[in-house]
Amino acid sequence: MKVAKSSMPRAVSRRIMQRAANGDRALVVVIKKGKPSRVFGLKQYQDRQALTRKVKPWERRKGKTDLPNPLGAVKGTVLVPLTRDNIYE
Repeated sequence: MKVAKSSMPRAVSRRIMQRAANGDRALVVVIKKGKPSRVFGLKQYQDRQALTRKVKPWERRKGKTDLPNPLGAVKGTVLVPLTRDNIYE
């Protein structure tokens, strides 16, 4: 596990102080790659989690598409192996 060497980012500490000044008693700080990155109020975070379960965004994402086939190749079996003799006939 990687340990962050630097202190808390200024933007995160500013958001924590703003929320504390607004009277929020519980906060959720999201840590990404060992550093605090986002700040949510507890109620806001719980609503966000519930919305993800309700909407299920992964179901609406497009699946991987096949590679384009500009030559119109078709899957099948090889009828005649490609050899020098077959090329020059």
